[in-house]
Amino acid sequence: MVHPRPLRFSFPLRATVLAGAALTLLVGCGGDDGPGDRQVSVQFAGQVNGQELVCGKTYSNVGLGQPGTYQVNDWRFYVHDVALVRADGSRQTVALNQDGAWQYQNVALLDLRKNCGSGALPTNAVTAGTVPNDNYSGICFKVGVPFSLNHINDATAPSPLNNTGMLWNWQGGRKFIRVDGFGNPGSVDGAVAFVVHLGSTGCPGPGANSPPTAACTYPNVAEFCLDNFNADQDRVVMDMGKALAGSNVALNTANTASGCMSGNADPECIPILPRLNLDFTYVAGAGATPEKYPKVIPPVLFSVGKP
Repeated sequence: MVHPRPLRFSFPLRATVLAGAALTLLVGCGGDDGPGDRQVSVQFAGQVNGQELVCGKTYSNVGLGQPGTYQVNDWRFYVHDVALVRADGSRQTVALNQDGAWQYQNVALLDLRKNCGSGALPTNAVTAGTVPNDNYSGICFKVGVPFSLNHINDATAPSPLNNTGMLWNWQGGRKFIRVDGFGNPGSVDGAVAFVVHLGSTGCPGPGANSPPTAACTYPNVAEFCLDNFNADQDRVVMDMGKALAGSNVALNTANTASGCMSGNADPECIPILPRLNLDFTYVAGAGATPEKYPKVIPPVLFSVGKP
């Protein structure tokens, strides 16, 4: 995967927006609430093997091999097409509030880095919007950015699609998931950078600084549905320990990206992308026979967190 080029802009968030964006979001995507509508805020959380995300904390028994220790220093991801599910299986799309910071059209950015820097970082752990006042028992959503928005010009993209840390380039689009970390932290042999960056690959075009000319070969947009979910009290839990369960986080193949950056020639992606609810095609090099690795069923990355 091509690394991002220098960018010409910054993420436009003011302190007053940051203080209130996660809790009080403006109504949009259709204006004011209708007479039978209600607001809903879906809470998200990060965990590693069932333990709450704390940047800099050393987690044990992560993946395969020894010592199996891992630290996280970045955790962000996009979701879109968030919908609540009725008992009969019908879906109701959440009309996301257009807050000018974390949500745009049907896309939301979840940013769980609140304690990942030397000072306070902008964070957001909710998707908020309106739904008809009905009974719901599940939730569905897609991880990623839809093609129509993924490859828009980064210099003019609205927030949160202009988040600099989530950009690859115009052709490749955005990182759908960005989790950065180190395997074997504090070791005398040295920590190993091991990240999970999910995004589209095989996007045809004249170059990195131009939009793709056709759909990407591997869109890498994954859908997740969770049952027994009460949006008024439950959380959607993303556990990266589950995504890394088949990986040795203290080992990275020479001359490849650190960890998995979605490249189809990167062996570190073989155990990871199927655990992100995606089929993965591995091609070792020119002329090599493609190897198919199906998604793990049932999906393991997300679960319902009860109060």
